[in-house]
Amino acid sequence: MTSEPQQLTLGDVASRLGVHYMTVYRYVRLGMLPATKQGRSWQVSETDLAAFTAAEPAAAGGRGADWEHRFRNRLLAADEPGSWGVVEAAATSGMELRHVYRELVIPALTRIGTMWESGEIDVATEHAASQVAARIVARLGPRLNPRGVRRGTIVLGSTATELHGLPLSIAADLLRAAHYDVVEIGPNLPADSFGRRVAVIERVVAVGIGVTTSGQLPQLAETIRAVRAVTDVPIIVGGAGVTEIEATELGADAWARTAEGAVEILDGLAGR
Repeated sequence: MTSEPQQLTLGDVASRLGVHYMTVYRYVRLGMLPATKQGRSWQVSETDLAAFTAAEPAAAGGRGADWEHRFRNRLLAADEPGSWGVVEAAATSGMELRHVYRELVIPALTRIGTMWESGEIDVATEHAASQVAARIVARLGPRLNPRGVRRGTIVLGSTATELHGLPLSIAADLLRAAHYDVVEIGPNLPADSFGRRVAVIERVVAVGIGVTTSGQLPQLAETIRAVRAVTDVPIIVGGAGVTEIEATELGADAWARTAEGAVEILDGLAGR
C-alpha cells in the first residue's frame, strides 16, 4: 500500500533548500512551488518539493518560465492573491496582458477541467479554482479597455442551456481591447429574450453566441433565428461546443473557436 507523501512546513522547505523562509513563501505565492493551506499555514508535499528541486535552474522566472503551471497551482489552492501575483510576474517578464488569457487562464482552466473529469481533483476544488479564475478575469478586464475611437458594439450571449459565463467575459475583454464596445448579456438566456435585447441596442455591428458544451444545437438554432428576426448584422458563433459546419448550417455567418479568432473575423468583416 502506497503511503501518502510527507507534508512539510515552509520552514522545513527553507531549511532543505538553504534559503530564507520568505523566499519559499514567494515561491509558493508565485505558483512556482505547489502548496496547500492547512489552517493558517502552507504545507508542501515531499513529492512537489522533489519536482521543484529537479527543475530549480528554471525557477528564477523570465520568459522561459512555465507561467501556466504556476497559475494553475495557485488556482488549485484557491489562492486569489497568489494567482494575481503570477499574472503580475508574467507581465513583468514581458507577457502582454491580452495574452494572459491565452497563455495562463484558458489553458489552466482546461487542464483543471480535465483533472476533474479524470478524478484527480474533486468538484469542490474545481469550483473553487473557477471562482478564483473569474475574479482574476474581473481584475484584468478594466486593464484591457483602451481609450480611443470605438468600432461599434458587439452583443455577446449564450443559449438557454449554456451554463458557463466565464468564456463570454474573456471574449468581451478581448473585444474591448480591440476597440469594440461590448454588451455582455450572459449565459442561460432564452432565445426570445436574446433577440429582444439585441433589438434595443444601438450601433450593433455583430452578435456573438457562445457555446462551450455539446448537445445544444436546437437551442443554438432557436437563438440564431431570434437574432435574425431583429437584425441583419453578422452572427458569429464560438466555442468548443459546436463545430464550424454545425454553426454555418444553423445560419451563423462565421464560427470561431476562440475569442482571438472572433476578433480576427471581425477585423476581416471591417475590411482591415
